[in-house]
Amino acid sequence: MSKEKERPACPFYGFHIAPKYNAMVDQEGNQCALMMDSYSPCKMEIQGLEPCWNICSFYSSNSIEIVKDIEHKLRVFPRELHPPKAREWEGIAFKDWMKYLEDKRFEIRKIEKLNN
Repeated sequence: MSKEKERPACPFYGFHIAPKYNAMVDQEGNQCALMMDSYSPCKMEIQGLEPCWNICSFYSSNSIEIVKDIEHKLRVFPRELHPPKAREWEGIAFKDWMKYLEDKRFEIRKIEKLNN
């Protein structure tokens, strides 16, 4: 049985944005989706830091407005949510992806508190 890879606290980590299709596609690596001109790994990870959207150099009032603009338009295709045996799927809205990650981190913190 394979263990699910834990996602960092960044909704853009490991993805590539295809603007033509309003899609953010899982690359299963350390790519930063906000670096749309070319492939670029996460700057925080390169610096030896844990990737985290809230402290990333891309996080600013301007990027918060961009997120608000794309949250209903952009479809996200994370591998862990792909329906088993489905050849095609619609992905999920970016705002739902953000909520999924937030809920998952909450559950992890809750379990960590119970184990300590």
